Amino acid sequence: MAGIFTVGMLPDDCLSAILSLTTPADVVKLSLISSEFRSVAESDVVWGRFLPENYAQIIAASDISDEVPFRSKREIFFRLCSPILIDSGKTSFELDKFSGKICYLLSARELGITWSSDPLCWSWKRHPQSRFSEVAELRTVSWLEIHGRIGRQKLSPNTEYGAYLIVKITERAYGLDLMAAEVSVAVGNGGRITEGRVWLQRKQRKEEDLESLFYGNRRERVRNLMGTEEEEESNGIRSLKERDDGWFEIELGVFMSGEDDEDVHMSLMEIRGFQLKAGIIVEGIQIRPKLNID
Repeated sequence: MAGIFTVGMLPDDCLSAILSLTTPADVVKLSLISSEFRSVAESDVVWGRFLPENYAQIIAASDISDEVPFRSKREIFFRLCSPILIDSGKTSFELDKFSGKICYLLSARELGITWSSDPLCWSWKRHPQSRFSEVAELRTVSWLEIHGRIGRQKLSPNTEYGAYLIVKITERAYGLDLMAAEVSVAVGNGGRITEGRVWLQRKQRKEEDLESLFYGNRRERVRNLMGTEEEEESNGIRSLKERDDGWFEIELGVFMSGEDDEDVHMSLMEIRGFQLKAGIIVEGIQIRPKLNID
């Protein structure tokens, strides 16, 4: 019948261009429901659009460089959706499987942690749930300060990213719930900064009563300064969020990626009051796209 037009009448290069304007998740869905899209959806042309331009260099410098050669760019994409180690094992790289956006996890060794070289303050050790060869465990300090940095040009362009400190709290932790820590993310040297506060630990009422015997009325003075828990929540003070991998995360802030060479500076500091604290294990800082799912 004259005038009827179907997607199948389009040449393959047009279909490839259409699919490359969607997302990896959309391409997979379309390949399952449309025979016209199926063969094109497997092509290197489509999946090459979802790979970073320097993917070959990333693989060559990673811990998977000696794996069997990949048969297609689709195979490469899905391999990179699982974390790989780069930078001599100090950084983890992966692609978000739904959007194709770049994600990084900077290990504790890539961060600036005050007094981390002092064995009386911090210890470096292996952890069975970490992808890195070592993590940093806080033994005891009165000044907790952690900084990370990444170049915006290393990330997917024009994307809102979140920065997250990945940690665990040990059973012997103390002093982490007396004062909310300050967190921030800043782009470049100057403006465009996001700030907030977070509790590194929340104790049960019975534990709080026991700890008050040691700290006296300091906790009450802190609560009077900071406000009640309800007031803290309304003021944006956040708590740790448990992850599926057994770790906890702290959102440090958000920022927009760009193609310039400005660095993103991320930090957590708990330096007021000079109370001793211990028992936090730092795996690193993850930088991942927000994608409206946090």
